[in-house]
Amino acid sequence: MRQIIKIIALLIIANPINAQERITVWAENFPPYGYKDEAGKIVGLSTDVVQCIVMDSGIGIDAWIIAPWARAYYQTQFNPNTVLYTVVGNTERRKTFHLIGPVSDRKQYLFKLASRKDIVVNSIEDAKKYQIGAVSGTAVTDLILSKGLRPYEVPNHDQTIKMLLAGRLDLVIHLDYSLAHIAKNIGVEFSTFEPVLLFDDSEKYYIALNKDSSPSIVKKFRRSFKKLEDSGELTKIQQKYLQ
Repeated sequence: MRQIIKIIALLIIANPINAQERITVWAENFPPYGYKDEAGKIVGLSTDVVQCIVMDSGIGIDAWIIAPWARAYYQTQFNPNTVLYTVVGNTERRKTFHLIGPVSDRKQYLFKLASRKDIVVNSIEDAKKYQIGAVSGTAVTDLILSKGLRPYEVPNHDQTIKMLLAGRLDLVIHLDYSLAHIAKNIGVEFSTFEPVLLFDDSEKYYIALNKDSSPSIVKKFRRSFKKLEDSGELTKIQQKYLQ
């Protein structure tokens, strides 16, 4: 009898069908896509999307972590069965990850302080005259560099805004609704900032899975996202955070 029990236990361990598939989720502090609310709970547009997917698919969560972009990106890039949000769907990211989505459109603007009448930007060439703040390792920072600009790179989005307010930067690059959320959190009116140039709207935002993740997990993510999209729930989530 003991031998039979051992054999059954070994079969259960060896057969992945009988074990719940599990993932680790990484996100940067990037409102309104992923951030902690006043109670310390991780919320946001992409957070809601991932929560809906794991609930529908039955995938388990080992950990859900907010971290600086560079750390979150590294962990997801090199560890199977890890998820990262929110990711730009450009060519490089498509080579590096399985992308699920899109979860929303994306428009990146160059912003200045509205009080800085001395700053005039009508083109990328004009922007080269000024100190621009950007987050290290992000797709938009890579794009900035590719256009010949040399941004001052920092670990997170909040820091760029604080440096702009302190006069240590002339321009920052942000989504309008992300900047509005950060401004509210630090007690500053959104009208303090003025968009001067639409920098990029060529891509959309996605959820990313490590390339070596279980094919079953990737398939479940795609299937559950499609259900979320077809049911109209994705549109409701977008309206909740982007209006």
